[in-house]
Amino acid sequence: MKFLHPSPQSSARGITILRVVFGALVMVHGIQKLMAGHAAFAASVAAMGVQKPELVAWLVIAGEVGLGLLLVLGALTRVAGFLSALMFAGIWFVTEAGKPLLTDRAGVTAELLIIYFAVSVAFVFLGSGALSLDRKLSRQPSRR
Repeated sequence: MKFLHPSPQSSARGITILRVVFGALVMVHGIQKLMAGHAAFAASVAAMGVQKPELVAWLVIAGEVGLGLLLVLGALTRVAGFLSALMFAGIWFVTEAGKPLLTDRAGVTAELLIIYFAVSVAFVFLGSGALSLDRKLSRQPSRR
């Protein structure tokens, strides 16, 4: 029953897969907003009653694209996870705060934001996994 006790290498590979897929999904959200046009996204942000919607729209687009890319590459993973968690908490606060968690509809209100927040926080603790720039840059040259 070796699968019940994974090796550190297999755990690190699993973290890598999760990091790359999650980072790519976050990045795609930002790219979609960018391709639809900043003005269109800023208008939807303004409709939510957010002050400075043009600035907030740029921050969300830059956050999703930039932090997603850092996660895909495994660069500054713990920092990117922390900043992503802040971003998703802020998005939740603006879009979902005050709504009931459970309604007559299937699922949980804002469950995707909750999952994105939780995965972001997990990267703060887990780090980057096996294949990452963080891992590559942290290796010290061997001493002779």
